[in-house]
Amino acid sequence: MTLGRLVKLSCAISLVLFLVLAALSKGWLEPDGALIFDSRLGGYTLAEAQAYLGMLDAGQKQLYLGWFRWLDTVFPVLLTFFLSGVLWGQAPGVHPAMRLSLLIIPAAYLVMDLVENALVADMLHSAALDAETVTLASGFTMAKWSFLALACAICLWAWRWAPKQRARSGL
Repeated sequence: MTLGRLVKLSCAISLVLFLVLAALSKGWLEPDGALIFDSRLGGYTLAEAQAYLGMLDAGQKQLYLGWFRWLDTVFPVLLTFFLSGVLWGQAPGVHPAMRLSLLIIPAAYLVMDLVENALVADMLHSAALDAETVTLASGFTMAKWSFLALACAICLWAWRWAPKQRARSGL
C-alpha cells in the first residue's frame, strides 16, 4: 500500500472515530450539556472539573474510562499519521530536513493528547481531585488544541502554498 493510500485511509478512519467520539460525548458523557474535558478548548478549573465529575454516574465513568478512552487513544494516533502524511506528501519542493522538522508539530499534538487522556483517566479514578492534576490536565488540553490548530495550519500551507514548482520542474 502506498503512502498516499495509507494517508487517505487514516483520514477516513479518523473521521469515523471522531464522529463516534462526538456521538458518545453528546449522547452519554455530557449530562446537562456539560462538556467533556477534551472539548474544553480554554481549559477548566478545579471547581469546573469537580462539578463535571459530580454529574457523571458510575456507568458514564465506566464508559469514559472504557470504550471512550480506547477510541480517544486510537483517534489521535491516526489523526497524527494523517496530518504528518499530508505535510510530508504535499510539500515536495520543501527540503526534506525542513519537512521532517515540521513533523514535530503533529507529534507534539499527539503527545499532548495522550498525556491529557492519562491525566483525565487519573481524575476519573480519583476519589478527591487535587488542584495540581486538574491544572496540569487543563494545560495539556489547551496545548493539545493549540498544537492541533498549528498542525492543521502547516498542512494547509503544505497543501496550498508550499514551493511545488521546483519539484515539478525537477530542480
